[in-house]
Amino acid sequence: MTSSNRCPHCGALLGPSRVHGEGPWNQRWRAKLPEGNQFVPRGKLVGDCQNPHGVIVELQYGHLSENDIQHRERVYGNMVWLFYACHAHSKGRLCLRFYPGRPRVNFAWSMPRETIGACQRTVYLDLGESHQAGGRHLILELKRCHPRQGGRLSGSGTTYTAEAFHNWMAHGIPLTPFIPETTDHAAA
Repeated sequence: MTSSNRCPHCGALLGPSRVHGEGPWNQRWRAKLPEGNQFVPRGKLVGDCQNPHGVIVELQYGHLSENDIQHRERVYGNMVWLFYACHAHSKGRLCLRFYPGRPRVNFAWSMPRETIGACQRTVYLDLGESHQAGGRHLILELKRCHPRQGGRLSGSGTTYTAEAFHNWMAHGIPLTPFIPETTDHAAA
């Protein structure tokens, strides 16, 4: 492999997907981000993305140990997590309870990612196209989590559209919550 097949910033192997072995989920989130906002070196680590306000966005599809989470949070400092949770949501293991006309949602997640509790920085979950929101691609920000009981994690949070989250990543546009429409019986 020649040096032209390596990232000049971090030395990662490059290929048609930008980084050797990177999956389609990560590639979709990086799509249309400015080149300078991708693969941001921090010490010996390389952050996945950085928004225009300097916030590192760590895209996490697979497992990451508690030690790795803690290490990245120390090195990156100003950062957030975006975890893949599309499968859990589409299979009904991660359910939302919306309050029409309000940005707050409650969630219940059976068999959640084991290491979410190790995160001290803000955690977002990519839910994919949500059948609970008319097929909109949603992101859930975890605001409050109750202690895990019986293989289940529950709490409250705020949802955003994937488009709003991507605009925050790419352009620094403030996140606007997804608020479900008020139904006739809920307005009474």
